[in-house]
Formats: sequence, structure tokens, C-alpha cells
Amino acid sequence: MMNTAPVGMAPMGMAPMAMAPIGEKKPIMAWAAVSCIILALILTCVGQFGNSWLVQDEDNVESGAAQVSFGLSEMVADCSDASQQQDCIALSYTILAEDMTKAAGETPPTDPKVKGEIENYCENTYSLTISLAGDDTELRSEAGEFRENCLSNDSAGGLTGTFLWLGIFGALVSAVMLTMATLGKELPGNMQNYGRISSWVSGGVILLGAIIWTFMKYNFDDEFGTGSSFYIVMFAGILAITAGVLDMLDKRE
Repeated sequence: MMNTAPVGMAPMGMAPMAMAPIGEKKPIMAWAAVSCIILALILTCVGQFGNSWLVQDEDNVESGAAQVSFGLSEMVADCSDASQQQDCIALSYTILAEDMTKAAGETPPTDPKVKGEIENYCENTYSLTISLAGDDTELRSEAGEFRENCLSNDSAGGLTGTFLWLGIFGALVSAVMLTMATLGKELPGNMQNYGRISSWVSGGVILLGAIIWTFMKYNFDDEFGTGSSFYIVMFAGILAITAGVLDMLDKRE
């Protein structure tokens, strides 16, 4: 007589087979979302402190002069390739100093890359031009116009920097929420369920900050081009939005 077992039961003497739950959510998309938001957070910080938002074209660098690049609040004068390097460093150090008169009497640094505030550069260049202009009204007018345009980069950087800080905070919060949701942990008020929305918002804020900068910046008669820091931040904003999309796809599995 045959020994039959009820349907769904293993025959006697055989270990039952483990069956994976049907439709169990796979964490691949969730962890990809976490990776994207963390990378977006890191890249936004890199862009926030980067000094290559606006970069001078090499073709526009005069012989013996420094190659200049702008960040959001600071700028760098690179005298590495200047023919008279020490003179270039001394001039850059003076023009970027908070007190130009005091800096002129000090010993300049030996580092060929001199860093200073954008505002200092704008104000010192204006003061120096006015002192040399004398009664030349046209030159004085041009100096005032240059000062206003130059300071627009400082204003653009300040506003964009504020947006990026908000984006950084949002991305950090989103990273925590998405990680807790992926690990199955619960936060107060079920906040782990809002990581997707937070990543979308933070990505939008980051992108908006970068876009505002493009409209407010001044290119100095097209002698400067958009640098890598801008593109890094744009990519970070897209990554943050992508994190929310990946999390949404994961929830549908």
C-alpha cells in the first residue's frame, strides 16, 4: 500500500522545504535610494565649499597675471603659471585682503594660490581704480559699474549658499528616514515614511539654488565660464530627486 502524505505536507522522514514568502519586498531599490541621497548630500557639501563655480578661461588670462576662479563667497587667484610669480602673488594678496593698505606692507605668502573674499576683491578693485582715475568721470563711472556687477557674484553666492544649506539639511534628514524605513525601524510619528518626500524637496531646493546663481552671476564680459562646482551641485540635486523615485518604485514591489 502506498504511503501518501496530505497535500502541502512533506513525507515522513523528509525535512520540510523552506518557502520564501510570495511578493516579499526586495530591498535593492530601497538601498539604491539611500545610496543616492547620501551621495547627493556629499556632493552638495563639495559644491558648497568649492571655489570653481565661475572659472576664468585660459585664453583670457593675461601674461604674468593670475588665473581667477570664484566660489560662492570666496575666490582664488592662481599664480602658478605666472611669468613673475612672486609679483603676481603679492598683487593678488593685496587685492584680496580685507585691509588693502595693511596688506601692501606685509610679506606676501609663498603659496601661488591666494584665496580671499569676493567682496574684498570688488571693493579693493573699485578703490584702486578710483584713486587712479582722478577727474576722469568716464573711468570713475566704469569703476562704479564694475563694482556693482562684481558684487552681484557675492550676492548670488550668498543666496545660493543659503539654498544649499537647506538642501543639505533636507538630504541629511531624508537619508536618515530612508535608512530607517529600509531597516524596518520606526521613528517618532512614523517619520520614516516621509523620506521620499524629503528627498524630492531637498533635491528641488538644491537645483533651485544652482539655477538662481546662473541668473544672478556676472561673467565679467564673458571672460569666465561655468565651473565644475556648479555641475556637481546640479548632479547632486538630480540624485536627491532620483532617490525619491527609487524609493517610490521599491514601495510598489
